[in-house]
Amino acid sequence: MMLLRHATAPLATCAILAVGAIAVPSAAHASTGGAAPSTVTAPTTTTEASSKPTTSRATSSKSSSTGYIRLKSGSGLKVRRTPGRASYVGTVRRNQAIRIICQVNAGVASGKYGHSRIWNRIKLSNGRTGYVADASVEVVKTALVAPYCGWPNPGKPEGDNPQQGRCSSTATVPLVDGPADRAAFVKAAGPLARASSARTGVPASVTLAQAILESASGTLTAGANNYFGIKARVVDEDDGIFRWESTAVGCVHKPTYESEGKRLVRQIGQFRMYRGMQESFYDHGMFLRENSRYAPAFKHSDDPANFARAIAKAGYATDPSYANLLIRLITNKSLPLTPYDR
Repeated sequence: MMLLRHATAPLATCAILAVGAIAVPSAAHASTGGAAPSTVTAPTTTTEASSKPTTSRATSSKSSSTGYIRLKSGSGLKVRRTPGRASYVGTVRRNQAIRIICQVNAGVASGKYGHSRIWNRIKLSNGRTGYVADASVEVVKTALVAPYCGWPNPGKPEGDNPQQGRCSSTATVPLVDGPADRAAFVKAAGPLARASSARTGVPASVTLAQAILESASGTLTAGANNYFGIKARVVDEDDGIFRWESTAVGCVHKPTYESEGKRLVRQIGQFRMYRGMQESFYDHGMFLRENSRYAPAFKHSDDPANFARAIAKAGYATDPSYANLLIRLITNKSLPLTPYDR
């Protein structure tokens, strides 16, 4: 899922929601978990955070490994022997249906759906297998639709938490239902944000703003009950081993968008998986408190706006507007978050 951006940071995933709008993640993006809606806003990203796409490609909420070749021009698409390389094994036609065997990150390719590092392995009628750029493939869900190539899915978490291992292509724990609207989400999340503030010093309003932004108000949680887009850290990229620490119970592969230069690039990210909302909020507070890069922010525990600016400056998200987006949510007149700081 990318030239894996594996920091221990969060994924400004879900969306950079325009205040009041509900953005949906794309198969990349989000990282997050559901079919992309018709209104999507531009994403943000962190070294461990994710974002949203500008073009919706999902046509159904049902997961399927079937895709369709969609081209901006031309009548066919070359199938590469290896991801991103120039050696070819065949061609697929415009609008041809394909079955995706597995997906993997490699070099950036451009197509009808923008820029992407994701490559889909398929089998041709001549029996050969090869890779097509995901940027030219329409799928029916904005999630990973097949396993990560070469990294088998682990089983459900059992017994003691090993704190590291392989990630799954789908969640192996029950997912929390999304709230009816932003107000309902804030009502449910408010007490958790306050508890985190008492324990860690992260302003409750900042926690809530990040959760709203990163999870589209609890509706896009990376398909892993992950409300802050916090990613697992790579341990062994060759063998697909990632570390998710003690609060999470595993990790999932999820398409997301990362800012690379001045463009958004879709790629697969590995996001921590939690049993529920409480665990995600707890891990977020401790993540900020224990990560030295965010230490300067805690000089502003009583000043949410400057706290937001400090974590943005420290690299929580790659989107240059991240701090302003948080502050707009914190001070939104229709649903202000500052009362939770009292």
